[in-house]
Amino acid sequence: MSGLSIRLRLWFKLWFTSVHSIVLMLLIPLIVYFIYTIQSYKIAYLSSMIYEKAATLIYVFILQWCFSLDFDSKFYGQLITYPISRWKLVVERLLLASLIFISFMCIVTMLLTPLIGSFIWKGLLFSIPVYIGLAGIVILAVIIGNHSLGGLFAGLVFWMISLNGDALLYLNPALLQFSGVYESLSGTSGLFANDAHWILYNRLFYMSLGVLFSVLAVWHFNRKSV
Repeated sequence: MSGLSIRLRLWFKLWFTSVHSIVLMLLIPLIVYFIYTIQSYKIAYLSSMIYEKAATLIYVFILQWCFSLDFDSKFYGQLITYPISRWKLVVERLLLASLIFISFMCIVTMLLTPLIGSFIWKGLLFSIPVYIGLAGIVILAVIIGNHSLGGLFAGLVFWMISLNGDALLYLNPALLQFSGVYESLSGTSGLFANDAHWILYNRLFYMSLGVLFSVLAVWHFNRKSV
């Protein structure tokens, strides 16, 4: 049996016996019921609540859980004594967290599509750069702190700042709630219009931030000694 299959069995055994899985499984019907009861809200506002506020918090906990198996037990200290590519250790955990998160969000989106409409998929795709940036922040904090709680703390700080994103001005990660962004995504005005370039720059900033922090995390991890 390969090392990857053994790790996957351990991860999913922990996943289905952890608080994380119970909370996420309960969130699916709760989110659908919540949206069903407040349909009077604008679609843009609902999309922002789901994908830029609730989803980011969920992703933080999933990322923290995927790195906890190795970093909280300090097992990574033994792993890096073997002739392995250290970047694979980080990327493997990131891909697992992203797969679980995207699968969960696609299920939620499919359930919400009959209630809200096809715009909900645009909201999910539009939020992916923010998820990339968030992943970079959490991973770098985990590597520097040598514990998954470091990533959890950094992710929660980012999430709390995003709740009051007006203080960040053009770097606000929560844009779906603004009418200009809604019109650009729905086709009323194009994303490449002169007055909408800042939206693209905002998404590009978070994508670049995520890639940069992920590279820094791998670089720092490669410099670690046992």
